[in-house]
Formats: sequence, C-alpha cells, structure tokens
Amino acid sequence: MSAPDSALVFEERIPCSREAAFDLFVDGFGRWWPREYTFSGDDLQEIGIEPFLGGACYELSNSGHRIVWGTVLSIERPLYIRIAWQIGPDRQLVADPAAASRVMVAFRPANDATLVELSHSEFLRHGVDGEAYKAAMSSPEGWPHCLKALRDCAARKP
Repeated sequence: MSAPDSALVFEERIPCSREAAFDLFVDGFGRWWPREYTFSGDDLQEIGIEPFLGGACYELSNSGHRIVWGTVLSIERPLYIRIAWQIGPDRQLVADPAAASRVMVAFRPANDATLVELSHSEFLRHGVDGEAYKAAMSSPEGWPHCLKALRDCAARKP
C-alpha cells in the first residue's frame, strides 16, 4: 500500500516532438480531453487552459456558463505545467485553489517522441474522500484513460 499522500505517477509516450506534445496538452486541450469527462457534456462549447501563471483551466458551455476546474500554478513552455486540480471527489468543484490537489505534467524528449510524465499529488487536500479519489484517478478509467486519449490524438496528426 502506498503512503497516504504519495503521488500518483503515470507516463505515456506521445508520438511527436516535446514542443508539439506540450502544445497539444495545453493549447489543444479541447482536441484530446475526453468529452465524457467534462462538466458540460453535450452542451460544451470550449474547454481549455489559459497558459500563464494564474490562468484558469475552464469550460464554457453553449448556454454561457463558465466553469473553472483548475488554476495554473506554474508553467515553463515546453518543459512542464503545474495545476491546482480543482475537481474533487464525486466531481465537485473546489473553489479555492489552495484546497485542491496538484497535477504536474512534464514533457521529456524520447528520441522521435515525447515522454509525458503526469504526477497527481496532495489528495489529502480533498479531506476524508481523498484516498478514494486517489484510487479512482489511478484506475484504468482515470489518468490512464486521459493520457491514452492524448496519445491517440497526437498519433492522428492533423
């Protein structure tokens, strides 16, 4: 069993350059993020990440609602992005970034591809349900599903 607040770490080999992988992850978020994992569902107009310190990770619905589900804590193009993950257990939004878990995504060159390393930590910030949330994010339907969607999108090359 892992320590109560040890980080989850996942790696996915993305078939493109580090710069292209970073751009897809951050600037092209709406191209690859699984629609079934959005708050707006079929009403989704846009989902994205504002690529600067303090930028919002957000959804915009066709009905005009803006939902903030994260905040950019640090970013160094094309090396990494660190986000306050403001989605809690039971998919409830966490209003205060200081009370949210952390997601760090690093991009490392790997010959003709990029190794994307995603680390999700500080689940204790989500309270008593933090450990169950950690288990859900480590399941095949959690981060592995999302990173596979990123890889598949990169493989389709525009």
